[in-house]
Amino acid sequence: MASETQTRLAFIVTEEGFEPDVMEALKQLGLNHFTRWTNCTGSGETGIREGTAVWPGLNSVIMVLMDAALVEPLWERLVAARDDFTITPGVKMFVTDAVMM
Repeated sequence: MASETQTRLAFIVTEEGFEPDVMEALKQLGLNHFTRWTNCTGSGETGIREGTAVWPGLNSVIMVLMDAALVEPLWERLVAARDDFTITPGVKMFVTDAVMM
């Protein structure tokens, strides 16, 4: 049967250039297991990313399962890193309940 631990599944969608900052935040919190999709295209609040001359840049998506208590500390680290940039990079974190089987 499934574990009763409060776990969350987060999808972090970010511009490629901000990905090293995301990975550092995960490392700081001991979140060493993840799945990462690179070269993703999309459109969001900071613009269109299609990796073309017209719409330069690409996104990355990082999926990580974590204890519920780590969600806020992770988001706080991401916001702090994001706010250090002169031009704010796009980063969103979508979080849902999860059960690991």
